[in-house]
Amino acid sequence: MALIRKKTVIKFIPCVDKHEIVVRISNIIFNQIRKKNNSVICFGASLALSDLYDQIAVDFKNNNVSFKNVVIINSDEYVDLEHRYMKYSKVESMKNLLFKRTDINLDNTFFPTKDNYKIFDKIIRKFGGIDLLILLPGSNGYIAFNEPNTKLNTKTHITKLENNTRLSLAGIFDEKINVPYYAVTIGIKTILESKKIILMASGNSLSVPVSKLFENQYSPIWPITSLIYAKDVTAFVELEATKLMTD
Repeated sequence: MALIRKKTVIKFIPCVDKHEIVVRISNIIFNQIRKKNNSVICFGASLALSDLYDQIAVDFKNNNVSFKNVVIINSDEYVDLEHRYMKYSKVESMKNLLFKRTDINLDNTFFPTKDNYKIFDKIIRKFGGIDLLILLPGSNGYIAFNEPNTKLNTKTHITKLENNTRLSLAGIFDEKINVPYYAVTIGIKTILESKKIILMASGNSLSVPVSKLFENQYSPIWPITSLIYAKDVTAFVELEATKLMTD
């Protein structure tokens, strides 16, 4: 496996609340674009990230920074979504959450699908790799849609969503029975190859995966722990999600 198993020191930034987290992460995103106006930035489409996208929209109005040359990579997408739920696809969600609220060029946006997933990592490499990746973990420790026991060397792939993941999405799709069983996601190897990763964690439900991450030991049943092998990781963590961390 072409992956250097050298642990990195994850930078831990405790935050009072979610608002502090999104303000600080939005500032990082804008600084990245100022430094490199054609940066490759990877996001996920999630209602849990809507506060971040709201903050980006506000900062976009108040900053002389353009997204026109920025390449946007989305981390995942549902597979075989029912037609009546297409408005909840990651593509449509990102349009409403972020794209329409900035000057992002839709031609520079890329989503993994069941048709392109085998070449999706090549698409990312064509642009020089991911400069900045924003991650929101799940309560079972998934990152993007890499569920527990996903292998470290996994590239973009189709994955079966676990029951608790589907349950967490049930509110979007009316009930769990309507939640897709499969999704396509960038792989753990794809994530670890990113030049800089920003992890955001707020709420009590993330206290366990956060504590696992800062044990600094990789465990395949907690995909979040793979981040100890990434190049550069900063975790912005709400105090409520730190209660299980040990000194």
